Amino acid sequence: MQKITKFSLVVLFVMVSGLTLAQNNTNSPYTRFGYGEITDNGSGKSKAMGGTSIGIRSNTCINTANPASYTSIDSLTFMFEFGGIGQMSRFTNSQGSIHTYNANIEYITMQFPIKKWLAGSAGLLPYSFVGYNFSSQDSIPTSTNNGIEQVKYTLRSLGTGSLNQAYIGLSAKIGKHFAIGLNTSYIFGSIQNTDSLTFVKSDITSGSAPTTRNATLSVRDINFRYGLQYFTNLSKNTKLTVGLIFENKSSLNGDYSLGISGVDTISSKNKASFEKPLTIGGGLSFDFKDKLTIGGDFLYQNWADAKFFGVKDSLSNRTKFSIGGEYLPNINSKKYINKMTYRFGAFLKNDYLNINKSTSDYGLTFGLGLPSKGTKSLFNLGFEYGKIGSVSNNLIKEDYYKISFNVTFNETWFFKRRFE
Repeated sequence: MQKITKFSLVVLFVMVSGLTLAQNNTNSPYTRFGYGEITDNGSGKSKAMGGTSIGIRSNTCINTANPASYTSIDSLTFMFEFGGIGQMSRFTNSQGSIHTYNANIEYITMQFPIKKWLAGSAGLLPYSFVGYNFSSQDSIPTSTNNGIEQVKYTLRSLGTGSLNQAYIGLSAKIGKHFAIGLNTSYIFGSIQNTDSLTFVKSDITSGSAPTTRNATLSVRDINFRYGLQYFTNLSKNTKLTVGLIFENKSSLNGDYSLGISGVDTISSKNKASFEKPLTIGGGLSFDFKDKLTIGGDFLYQNWADAKFFGVKDSLSNRTKFSIGGEYLPNINSKKYINKMTYRFGAFLKNDYLNINKSTSDYGLTFGLGLPSKGTKSLFNLGFEYGKIGSVSNNLIKEDYYKISFNVTFNETWFFKRRFE
């Protein structure tokens, strides 16, 4: 009965908290393009390690980046994890800078054993975020009876929305050194982009209404991610894990609606051709004496060959390199500071946006794993500093600071009691 009650509370929390995943998790003008900011799924642990996750096997976190990792859990443990994020960004161009802030729940996942050689996972994950609100002022020359007059106008752009993934994953152990896995995800959500053009009042524009363009993309489709991990002992105190992931190129079924209002109102709803790219990734990690873990990842997404509004080459190929590690001094120590896990990492991403030239995103990360007294549950804190773009080439430089937090409840549920 106690196990059923706990499971019911978990399901209720997922249903209620999952509604918040649709909220904006960014304030970046770079999300104006494509599907917005693409997220790389990972636990709070991996975020503090520069995003390193493909070659990680852990029984203290849920690694959704590689579904082959689910069999790292023992046959008696149920894990439930949720994470949130807060971000401050500073945007700079040749005219000045501004600051923005936002915070939100980011993901909700659970992991559980099915057999000794089989494990499963399920949850809600983000796929991409859109969130921006900026304006610009300019003027255009207009011919009048008195000659040429400069008419001033304001162009405001606003974007909101997100694409999310509800997934179910399975992982199977094959022999002593291999595990395979599959995540089946339902991608859903919508993205809204609004542009409004308003002329400053003058003799020419007196009484003219703003012209507004509203565009909405709604997506719903199935996606598959395949994972493989090889793990072995290199020596008595050293373990090696090598991981691979793969997603095939696939369509994104959805609708695109456009509405223009001003002097006249025009609206339309059409099918458009959208695709997800071929994705491949690899990673490895070394574990020394169950105290120090060092690893690295490489991810490649062929966005240049994926259709966006039925056209290829409007996006660029995306790559990501990450390295990271964690150190646990002594889990059996009487001093709490020695039971804490210390994490560090770095990453470099070449984004999929095709704006003048591809934009790069690079940053540094570090974090802490804080154990709960008397349980195997863990509270993780992560800190990240990153930079996107530059002031040159008429771009905007974004410096951002993220604080991520997540809680992993690690409970022993699957055992038979001798006495009730």
